[in-house]
Parts: sequence; structure tokens; C-alpha cells
Amino acid sequence: MYSYNFMQKEKTVILFIGFFSFLFTFHFSLQWEKKLSLPVKQNDLLFFGDYSQDEEESEEDSGEEDEYEETVVKNKIEAGTGQKISAQGDYLSANYNFVNFNKDRLSLSISVPSSYLKEYLKNYGYRDEEYEALKSWRQKTIKEAWEKAYVKGGRGEADKAAEEVRLEYDTKLRALFYKRGMALREGNIVVCDMPNIVKRNISELKPLALEIQKQAKIRNYSSNDTIGAAVSFVQTAIKYKIPPSKEGTLHTGGILPPLKAVLSGWGDCDTKTGVLASILGNWSGMKMVGVSVPGHYLMAVRRIPAKGDLFVRYEGLEYVLIEPAGPAWLMPGQVGANTMALLKNSKEYSLEPFFN
Repeated sequence: MYSYNFMQKEKTVILFIGFFSFLFTFHFSLQWEKKLSLPVKQNDLLFFGDYSQDEEESEEDSGEEDEYEETVVKNKIEAGTGQKISAQGDYLSANYNFVNFNKDRLSLSISVPSSYLKEYLKNYGYRDEEYEALKSWRQKTIKEAWEKAYVKGGRGEADKAAEEVRLEYDTKLRALFYKRGMALREGNIVVCDMPNIVKRNISELKPLALEIQKQAKIRNYSSNDTIGAAVSFVQTAIKYKIPPSKEGTLHTGGILPPLKAVLSGWGDCDTKTGVLASILGNWSGMKMVGVSVPGHYLMAVRRIPAKGDLFVRYEGLEYVLIEPAGPAWLMPGQVGANTMALLKNSKEYSLEPFFN
């Protein structure tokens, strides 16, 4: 999880991610506009599975970014996972095979025109020249406003006019950050606005949600099984790799936008959380929170915890933790050892709701 002090030298000025307003041009129907409905069975919403941390599957750790080296896991289901990333004509495609927690072999695919992805990516990331242009505007406008106001009302009016320009600059800067999926926090710290990113990408990843829904229906999955399919896909089929923090003059914040991630086949903990939350956000009634710990990012979904589940409380409700990073195959309610250690200190994590 990356954050930067915006008042430090502009050499580390930020990040990524923004938003895209066009209609999606995948070959899917207008049913996209409707929320998906998870299947509900008796007691289905009460449990993600009755297991404890002592069971065999929980011995594997997760690959975590930053100061945490990627964990290489000899996963039992490794033979059942794979991906094929390809380009044919104007289309970019990603095909995935993976094994879910039911031990079923599943597959997902997505295809997008390269021209669409190009336009999508224009709204992600932050270039040095954009920030420099804003600074130049501020400097020039302050000078002009100060001189004009000084002639009319002296130094007091001139200083007031200059301050108004500074406030306008701050508004413009925040607007730019918002458009790119970023936020300026207290202390002039700029961070990736993950709730904003997730909300903007729910419709982008709806084709994957539809495919999961289709396969879940064929297999008569419960809602927990359906969610588990999405979790295992992100953990195991998408490879763990940390994106560069800068590509040329573009500051990425070390995160791939969700659509870019699934078409590339890799991402880190932030990226994978964005992908998973964007998929799950397509189901009606899904409540999620992002969980930020030092150097790491994960998420949680609103469910009553089962025996052995790890959870956090947000506004008085329990949210079961999910570790999207992988490559470990961790059911909802389980996290890696490093994450567990960080979460033991309640002051070391923060929560932010994902609205869908």
C-alpha cells in the first residue's frame, strides 16, 4: 500500500488510477445494468465455511508486497491453474483456469478492444507535466491577481486575492486527483482512493462476474461458494508481481487498474484487492471494506464469522477478512502470517468502505 507526502519534492508526486465514463464495448448484453443476485440457501449467509486456522490448507502464507518478499507456495491446486494472455487483431484477451475451494476446475475469459483499453488507461496514472502545468498556472495567476488587487486596494487586498488563487489551485488539484482515483488526505498526504477505484471498475469487470455466476448456477453453488470462486481466481490465477511505481513520466502508485490487471495476468496486493472487490461489487447487497496495514492491503466482506474466521468490525458489524494477494490458496477468514502479525495491533490498520 503506497502513500506519499505531497509537500515533499515533486520527484515522488504520485500515482494512478482514475475513472472512465464511456459505455463498455464488450460483446455482452444490456443485462449488465442489473445487479447480480447471489443464490441463497438455508443458513447460507451465516458462514463462509466451518474450519479453523489449524486445518491443512491454512499452513500456506500469502505473497505480500513492499517489505514483504513474495512467498513461493507449492500449492496443491497449482496444476489446475493457468493463464493465456493474447492479442488477436484489435482485441486483447485473457483466459484463466483455476481450482476453487470446492476443488472444482473453473475457467474465466475476458476480451477487450485494444483501443478501448488505451482510452481507459488515459484516466489512470499521473504525469509530471500535468502537475508542473498546474504549478505554473498557480504561480502566474497569483502574480496577476496580486498586482491587480494591489492597485485597487493595497497590500491587504492583494494578499487576499493571492490566497483565493491558492484555494482555487487546491480545488483544481483535488479534482485532478479524484479523476485519477487519488485523494489528498490530512497532512498533504496523497493516497490511492481504493473505494473510488473499485466503484469505477465494477461495470468494467462485470463480464467476469457474469461468467462466475453462470458456472455457479450450473454447479448449484451457494453464495459462499460463488464468492469463493472469485477469491480463488484472484489469489491463484492472477500472478503476484509488484507493478513499477513509475513508467516514464507516469506515476502509477505501484498499482495496476483492475481491467489492465486482468488483461495482463498479474498484480500486487493492492491491485488484486481492486480486482476482487470490483468483481464482487456486481452482486446485490455485497458490503465490503478495504483493510490497510503497513506495507500491505487486503479486504473484508460483510458476513457473520464462522469458527476460526478472522474478521474486523466496521460500524458495529463484522466483516470477514479476505487475503487476495496470493499465491497462497486462503479461504475467506484466513490471512497470511505477516498480515496476522500486523492485525494483532489494532492501531496498525485502517478501514475504508467500498460502495457498489
